[in-house]
Amino acid sequence: MNVYLRKGWHILGLAVPALYYFGLLTKTWALILVGAAAAVVVAVEIFRYANSAFAELFARAFRRIMRTEEYSAFNATIPYLISSFLVLLIFPRVIAWVALAFLSLGDTAAELVGRPAGRIRIAEGKTLEGTLACFGVCFLVGWYFLGWQLALVGASAAALAELVSGGLADNFTIPLAAGAAVWLVGYFTHVGPPA
Repeated sequence: MNVYLRKGWHILGLAVPALYYFGLLTKTWALILVGAAAAVVVAVEIFRYANSAFAELFARAFRRIMRTEEYSAFNATIPYLISSFLVLLIFPRVIAWVALAFLSLGDTAAELVGRPAGRIRIAEGKTLEGTLACFGVCFLVGWYFLGWQLALVGASAAALAELVSGGLADNFTIPLAAGAAVWLVGYFTHVGPPA
């Protein structure tokens, strides 16, 4: 697996949320596109499990972005797309955009820093350095779009979700935890976003 190609694929997942945030897609179209992508990926995964020849072809075609555990389990694109759909459905535009940016950029930072430079192991293969990288990137993104108070809340939730989510689950938990934390704190404190 090439971690840079994999994380490039991860960041590509921001395309539809970006088009939605910047007003080039309506919420309905964003949901349709992400939902359709999720349905296609689930169908391909089911077919991959049912047909060993296709599974072998799929593994050869995507070997540069697949983790070892994904050869025998569903790939991480499924929870990524399901969480993207839910976040776009549930949260206001700016919170959805930021929560999905936290997933794409924060999780990428965690891996790109944590794997090569991480020395202090703190949980299930996670490092303090990777968690701090996730927090830092999320905080900067959040500060730009939400202000520092909600950025602090969202980045903390995203980094914590990345830290405690095992395996491929962080693709599901990061945006939902961060979006919920930002929305709740914003709603009850009137510091910023819920709209």
